[in-house]
Amino acid sequence: MIKTKKFQLTKKEYFMFLVRLELKRRGWLFLFMWMFSAFVLFTGKKDSFSIFIIVVGFMYPVLTIYKYWIFANSKDNKIIFYERQHEIFSDRIISGMGEISNSTVPMQNFVKVFELNDLYLLYYTKGQAIFLPKRIFETQEDENWFRNEVFLKIKNRRV
Repeated sequence: MIKTKKFQLTKKEYFMFLVRLELKRRGWLFLFMWMFSAFVLFTGKKDSFSIFIIVVGFMYPVLTIYKYWIFANSKDNKIIFYERQHEIFSDRIISGMGEISNSTVPMQNFVKVFELNDLYLLYYTKGQAIFLPKRIFETQEDENWFRNEVFLKIKNRRV
């Protein structure tokens, strides 16, 4: 069992996590749209359809990122930024949110895991996850234990 440091996500940190996740999922689409739009811009006729393709191709990725900025800065999401602390066992995670609440999630409820350079995500539904920034682990041994006893076991489990 390990206990993490108390932590809070900042709006900027949360926004950057969302953007990085989106780029991992759809970065190829954004790149294709920009390349196709650039191709049409430099080689296509300048009719209304070409202009539409160029505008949509360049603006869709920008508007998508803007949508995540609005989401991360929304007053409706203030609960995401409350102070948290987790107790991680090999069979469950107990999450504490300040003085507000505690919840226990059994490991078998996690359906997917994902890792970024500075973040672990443990999904318990398709759109809901526990964010575990790597900075919250007290020691490198705690992070290694978490990675081996929890993260990799969920990742390698057949659902």
